[in-house]
Amino acid sequence: MPRKSYGRTLIEVMSALAILSIMLTIALPNLQNLLDSNARAQTVNQMVAVLHHARSSAVFSRRIVTLCPGQERCSGSQQWRGNILLFLDRNANGQMDADDELIHQAVITKEFAWHWNRTKGHIQFEPDGTTRALNGTFTLCKDGIPESQVVVGLSGRTRTQSPKKGASC
Repeated sequence: MPRKSYGRTLIEVMSALAILSIMLTIALPNLQNLLDSNARAQTVNQMVAVLHHARSSAVFSRRIVTLCPGQERCSGSQQWRGNILLFLDRNANGQMDADDELIHQAVITKEFAWHWNRTKGHIQFEPDGTTRALNGTFTLCKDGIPESQVVVGLSGRTRTQSPKKGASC
């Protein structure tokens, strides 16, 4: 009685592996682009969410809320890397003092940095949700190249846009 064989031959396995390797070679660059695009979108969404959180915290607490880069204190830099501090700024000086209350701390992905186009290294929201004349643009940078922008209006509202020509990192 003849035996049935359910296995695959070496030629069939090698052919399948060759086809799979060709498909992976074609797909990997597109996959990397997709991963980069998702990381960029996540970082932009994070900044928009932190700005919305700061604005709503100012409105609901009826106090000035400040956003700045730094670990435990505001760095005062226009380049926002590492952490973003969001706190109730009791004396409205733009610095996190001992009597200020930390509301939230967000971490910026290491491969990205935000460039704030204002000379002051912080942004503040009034109890009515407006900025304290600190409207401006955050430019998302990766390896010194502008990737996206978040614009904050005087009213405190935010919008995203593609980087304008000449945007600096």
